[in-house]
Parts: sequence; structure tokens; C-alpha cells
Amino acid sequence: MASTLEKTRISDAEMEQRRRLVDSADHSNAMEGLKRDPATDHIFEAFVRGEIEASDIVPMLKEFRAANG
Repeated sequence: MASTLEKTRISDAEMEQRRRLVDSADHSNAMEGLKRDPATDHIFEAFVRGEIEASDIVPMLKEFRAANG
């Protein structure tokens, strides 16, 4: 039985799908003249790796902004 602290590893296919989602969002934002702050890359990479879910991204970005202005 896996420890409750261990996260089930997502498949390579799921990681690729998540990468495409992030890239697509970046592209859409760029079309609107917006660019992601590189200091937030760790949040998006955590999503790609399956460490967090999509629903965690916005709260984490808000927390990052509050802490870093």
C-alpha cells in the first residue's frame, strides 16, 4: 500500500497532454498580448508532472502574486 504522501505517477501520455494544455494557454494569452511570468513556471511544471491539478493553478498563482507583489 502506497503512503498517503506518495502521489501516483501520471503516464507520459498524460504529461504530454498537460504540456499541450499549458502551451495552448500560453499561446492564447500571447495572442492577447499577455506573457506568463517565468517566476511562475514552477507552478505550471508541477501541473505537467501531475503534482497538482488544474484547479490548483489559479489559487497558487494568486498566492504567488500576494507573496511576490
